[in-house]
Amino acid sequence: MKIFIFYNPLKLSNDNLEENILRPFNESNIEVLGYAAAGSTVEEKQAQAADFFVVFGGDGTVLKIAEIAAIFSKPVIAVNTGNLGFLSSYSSSEIKELIEDIQKENISFSFRHLLECHVGTKKVVVLNDIVLLKSQPLGTMNVDVKIQEHTLFSFSGDGLIVSTPTGSTAYALSAGGPIIHPELNVIQLIPLAAHALNIRPFIAPPTQKIEIILKNMTKGFAYVTGDGDIIHRMEPGMSVYVTSSEMTIKLAQRNGNNYLNALDKKLGFGRRFE
Repeated sequence: MKIFIFYNPLKLSNDNLEENILRPFNESNIEVLGYAAAGSTVEEKQAQAADFFVVFGGDGTVLKIAEIAAIFSKPVIAVNTGNLGFLSSYSSSEIKELIEDIQKENISFSFRHLLECHVGTKKVVVLNDIVLLKSQPLGTMNVDVKIQEHTLFSFSGDGLIVSTPTGSTAYALSAGGPIIHPELNVIQLIPLAAHALNIRPFIAPPTQKIEIILKNMTKGFAYVTGDGDIIHRMEPGMSVYVTSSEMTIKLAQRNGNNYLNALDKKLGFGRRFE
């Protein structure tokens, strides 16, 4: 069995990585082909040869390697060294259990859908969301949102979230969107602070192309982010195009655990307050 390790250097030092992670793997029959900070360049030969990508960090670290995992069609096993770790199946204290599960093939995987975004000359693929935001707290932006060239929204507000089902428990949840099971292949649109009573979140099918048009700004400028990273500055008249990606990634879940378990244990969803 061969793995490639990605890690968050802000949460894991080289000494910690070598002593607590690389050493246990090297003592097993699992070959570590290499390791790199999430978001850095990886040799194609190493990526292609790996059976799994093992990611050490928080949810943000998983987001940074989602596109490369999709490109090389490699399953992702996430180990939480951060705070919430909603996308993680293991904690940093469970390296021994992780190694045993890999050896015994005691891991199942769920497919996660991705979004593809085109703006200007840039193209990105994301696991969570594409977000149009203002550059400053004052003022508003006027936005038109079209699906298959039909105007769905035309509103004044703070911006727009376009989310995958996986991203429905991230920024979209904080903005009032529903939790969407990741096995569903849909696209969620959530206007941010829309100054209108008739503007509400909308669920679109994956087959349709979404165009977001920045009409004008009362102050400053806008920008587009993909999974939290700034992609492009937006000026009035510019458009962002979002579609469901043809690629997916496979995200590990420990046998006996599932998405509903994670909602309960990590978000406290559905619990009765005493």
